[in-house]
Amino acid sequence: MTENDDALQEMQYELMLFFRYQLRPHYKSSPALERSAYVLLNRLERSEPMTLKELSQALRLDASTIHRQVGALIRHEHVAYVPGAAGEVARRIAPTEAGIEALLETRLSYEQGLRDVVADWPQEKQRAFSGMLRDFNENVERIEEAPWPRG
Repeated sequence: MTENDDALQEMQYELMLFFRYQLRPHYKSSPALERSAYVLLNRLERSEPMTLKELSQALRLDASTIHRQVGALIRHEHVAYVPGAAGEVARRIAPTEAGIEALLETRLSYEQGLRDVVADWPQEKQRAFSGMLRDFNENVERIEEAPWPRG
C-alpha cells in the first residue's frame, strides 16, 4: 500500500463521517426544510425557473424522485409552476416567497451549527476549509458535467 492509498483511505473515512454530520441543524433549533427540499430550493434560488427534466438532470435524480420532491414542495407552497417562454410546453418551477423564507430560515439554522463547530478556528482556517470544499465540489461537478451556480 502506498502513501497515496493511505491518504485516500483516510479521506474516504473522513468524508463518510462528514456526510453523516452534514447539514445537521443546530441542536437547539429544527430546520424548516428537510434535506432534499433544502437542496432543491438552493438550486432554484440560484437559477432561472427550471423544468422537471432540468431539475432531474441538475440534481442527478430520476424523474419520479423529482416529481415526488416537487409535489411535496408545491403542497407546502414552497414552489409554484410559472410560465415558460412563449410556446414552451413544459412548465417551469420557481420558489415562492414562502419557499425562500423557509430556505433562509433553514440556512440560518445550518449556519449556526457550523458557527458552533468552527468557533475556535481562525478566519484563515475557515476560509481554507471553505476553499478546499469548493475545489472538491467543482471537481465533482466537472467529472459529472453538471456545474452548480455560485454567486
